[in-house]
Amino acid sequence: MSGALPRWSAALAAVALISVSATVATANPVDAFGLGSRGVSLGGAYGALAKDFSANYYNPAGLATGDDLRIDIGYLLVDPSLELNGADLGVDGVQGIQGGLVMPGRLFGHRVALSLAIYLPDDRLTRVRALPERQPRFVLYDNRPQRIVLTTSAAFEVVPDLFYAGIGLTYLSDTGGRLDIAGAVDLQDAGGTTLISGVDVTFEAVRYPSAGLLLTPGDHLRVGLAFRDAFDLTLDIGLVVRGDIVLDGASEAPTTIVEDASLTVISRNSNLFSPRQLALSLAWVEPRWTIAADLTWLQWSGFRSPTSHLTVALDAGDLPLSIPETPPPGPPGFHDILVPRLGAEVTVVDERQVGLTLRAGYFYEPSPAPAQPGRTNYVDTDKHGVSVGFGLRLSELTEIFPKPLELDAALLYVALPERAYTKDDPADPTGDYVAGGSFLGFSTTLSFRF
Repeated sequence: MSGALPRWSAALAAVALISVSATVATANPVDAFGLGSRGVSLGGAYGALAKDFSANYYNPAGLATGDDLRIDIGYLLVDPSLELNGADLGVDGVQGIQGGLVMPGRLFGHRVALSLAIYLPDDRLTRVRALPERQPRFVLYDNRPQRIVLTTSAAFEVVPDLFYAGIGLTYLSDTGGRLDIAGAVDLQDAGGTTLISGVDVTFEAVRYPSAGLLLTPGDHLRVGLAFRDAFDLTLDIGLVVRGDIVLDGASEAPTTIVEDASLTVISRNSNLFSPRQLALSLAWVEPRWTIAADLTWLQWSGFRSPTSHLTVALDAGDLPLSIPETPPPGPPGFHDILVPRLGAEVTVVDERQVGLTLRAGYFYEPSPAPAQPGRTNYVDTDKHGVSVGFGLRLSELTEIFPKPLELDAALLYVALPERAYTKDDPADPTGDYVAGGSFLGFSTTLSFRF
């Protein structure tokens, strides 16, 4: 009997390895750092102003306010420096292509528009990874950027030049897998065990809806309301071992002790979570300057533990083998937050062939994570974001581009002030620690109008 236990232990070790490859991820890169350079430079206070490809995220209703076919292409680069007790945790940076297409039209005399937006990381298409709940990590940023984001939207003008509405669907990449092992396990001699394995990994797309409203009473005031639904992807990774338990497995006539024995282990965890969001946006637009403000509610109370939970089922016939149940991870206890954002821009050059607009923004995002006095170490701190940027307009370049060519760029700095975490148990293996850090990001977007 003792010879069989290492083989079953090896199977358990295999699923443990699989579960460590599951995900610890929350939200997505667009939630974390914005979409499009103008929105980033305004601190994300863009819900009442967006009408380019980034309106797919900020407020799809704004897509119906334009008359030009738009093609936008750009790049986002964010370098994190997140520390624990002064040591860098090595959180991956964000780098990827962003862009989209806006196709306007008219239907029954009203403006309509269809649009597509994409964020494509150039480092990897997707990543799955999970860490033990005792291991400290910045839970909102571990896998957050490692996702393809694709959004499609439709918008229409309800009341001409006054009221617009839009709806959208956002698609994100997801990963699942299963390991199947079949053969015979020798109860006494490991050398007599014969197992054949197969791995099945799938890449799937998940989606969640969004919607927006936009009110434009007069030439100056713009009021927007955007809704983004929550999604919580549960990743199931399974290990299934089937076969006979035998004696003298290396011989020509092994003795079967148990026929069709099986071991099934399922690792379940929250693969990717994005909170339900409701954003109210205001903007005042003058010919040479604009100010904007957003207030976003994020329902982080729906966040579930990202730690894997193993479910084990062993059928070894009459052999006295059993595997104790593992308790499920406890609730992380996150809470809802409100995020205010402010942005302003001023046009300093407005000539016939060239224009230059300067921009700045700020946002404050309180941490939804509670203190971590027990065994969990879901690290997070408050966030202060400051951004600056510019928009360059070039007109009458060539006959190929009869309408202005626009180049936008933004520089983003997000400070995470230090937060101290104290454990109730003096013998806690992790102990007390201090977390903090920053992000430094750059975004650029080139826009063509036809």
